[in-house]
Amino acid sequence: MLARLHSTPFRPHWLILGAILVLAVALRLHKIGAQSLWYDEGNSARIAERPLALIVAGAAGDIHPPLYYIALKYWRAVFGEGEAALRAFSAACSALTVLCAYLLGRDAFGRRAGLVAAFLLAVMPFAIYYAQEARMYALLALCAAASTWAVLRMAYRRSTPATCCAPTADRPSLPFALLYVTATAAGLWTHYAYPFVMIAQGMAYLALAQLSVCAARSRRDALMRYVLANVVAIAIFLPWLPVAIRQVQGWGVERPAYAFGAALLDAYRALIVGRTLPLDQALLPVGLFTVCVALGVGLGRRKALAERLAMLALMGTPPILLLALGLYREAYLKFLLVCVLPLCVLAARGVAVVVDEGMAMVAARRKRAHPLSAPALTAALALIPAATLIPSLRNLYDNPAYARDDYRGIQQLIAADARPDDAVLFLAPNQWEVFTYYQRDDRNLFPLAYRPATYEAVAAEMQAIASAHRRIFALYFAERDADPEGWYELWMSGSLYKAHERWVGNIRLAIYDSGADRDAWPVATGAAFGDAITLVEARGRFGEAHRGDIVPIELTWQARAKPERRYKVFVHVGPPDGPPVAQHDSEPVAGYRPTNGWQANERIADRRGAWIAPETPPGAYSVFVGLYDPDTGARLPIAQDGAPADGRLKIGEITIR
Repeated sequence: MLARLHSTPFRPHWLILGAILVLAVALRLHKIGAQSLWYDEGNSARIAERPLALIVAGAAGDIHPPLYYIALKYWRAVFGEGEAALRAFSAACSALTVLCAYLLGRDAFGRRAGLVAAFLLAVMPFAIYYAQEARMYALLALCAAASTWAVLRMAYRRSTPATCCAPTADRPSLPFALLYVTATAAGLWTHYAYPFVMIAQGMAYLALAQLSVCAARSRRDALMRYVLANVVAIAIFLPWLPVAIRQVQGWGVERPAYAFGAALLDAYRALIVGRTLPLDQALLPVGLFTVCVALGVGLGRRKALAERLAMLALMGTPPILLLALGLYREAYLKFLLVCVLPLCVLAARGVAVVVDEGMAMVAARRKRAHPLSAPALTAALALIPAATLIPSLRNLYDNPAYARDDYRGIQQLIAADARPDDAVLFLAPNQWEVFTYYQRDDRNLFPLAYRPATYEAVAAEMQAIASAHRRIFALYFAERDADPEGWYELWMSGSLYKAHERWVGNIRLAIYDSGADRDAWPVATGAAFGDAITLVEARGRFGEAHRGDIVPIELTWQARAKPERRYKVFVHVGPPDGPPVAQHDSEPVAGYRPTNGWQANERIADRRGAWIAPETPPGAYSVFVGLYDPDTGARLPIAQDGAPADGRLKIGEITIR
């Protein structure tokens, strides 16, 4: 036994690969739980809680097949349901994809290319981003990587005559055919974009089979094996095919126009630097990777030509199909995660070829190179493009501008001053799921109808909620997808009293008061503002208030003549001679009725509110109203004797306890 151990040759490439895998795992686990789950991840978390039958039923009504949710269910049973634990499944899939990059690069272009490919994929920001997301995209990339490696091995024939160009041709193809069937079926059950991968693999397989297999009979056998493997994989997916067809037909609502070339370049940039680097800072890493890829594709004449063409097809076909089918949206670029691996393999070949050429030049001069010269040069060349990705990784981990939507922070913000009858409205799918991940008590949480059919249905739904809840929080996200006509916000702008709005990442959080006790509010007389606008009357919930309350105010405006400019209305709550402690500025009716659209003698009911922040000092305060020009900041003067010169009309008082 000792003799066998001593006779085993030392293979440092395994140590290098191990170090690369450790690096990949470390980068994927770094700060993996720091950010909140966003709404898609919340959907994953809540679906994975269900029994298997309900997971399948839920996926049938979702836009993705059920395999990822089933896998996540068993993962969370072992590792827990915290943010980091749920995301760690994607991190594990992504780390295995790095291993596949080594195997694919090694078998296509040699061991050195395999190690460089694994290293590059280990540090790619696009791959790391989705390795830290509790969604199916890292699993999708793993399925594509495993099946692509199987494609490469299946394309080579079994025998190894001296003329055969296949580096691994002596391996039997049956195990790899089984791997291909398993990975392809898993990919189909993971995401509906997987057929893009299958088409790309078909093109790659044709190149490999035609150019790498020597005998015509071997080519026919290879193609038959590939076709049969696809038939079996598709047969495994057949039970879900009717559901898939129905769901794919509903992909996307808004498909903005785009220039094909510009969109293709944008997708290519995303593969290299992800979405966490501005365009001006992305030029260097994109340029260096492009040089490496160009060298990997172009150098070597006919050497490994089939493998180069295969990798080019795997990298380029999915984005071209995405664009050709009119599916280009920033949200869909994650479908192209499957293209990062072949890009890294081609870039790695470029590095390896440059090293080989350099060593050949040394040999041509009859100079003996140091044994470590090739590995050192390879490492140095691979580190150059990798180092340019550091700013993107720094943004990914630490820059709030690129953070996921902070539903955890929103839930904490609402809960900090929660009232028993507060209502929270969700105007996009899956928001309820992620919110209830952080707040298990789902009373008074309302996921609104997705793409409502009529305004009347919206009005009935909202009236029922507003009649039972005084303070209402609304979370707007991608509302033109969820509510293309904007009926929900239109109803709330005209019927509720909007007091406050803030952006939390991509989520717009608005706070309203229902005004349920409107009939009991005191009424104040108005005044004329400028030459064309009169405040007929104002009413509001004046008197005693508490921190966290909304002071709802209803203003009735009338145009004495058609206003020529757009003015904003302000409400200030504060002392007569000091800055306001609460305020609300907007165009009338939350911007739906700008003043330059008013007609002479027309009356406009303008509902708005002022939010008393939790840190507001107790005391007695006045409530003022006025109008101003947003371009100049100049307030319209009050046209009455003895009116204050600052353009603020006092309409009431409140006392904050």
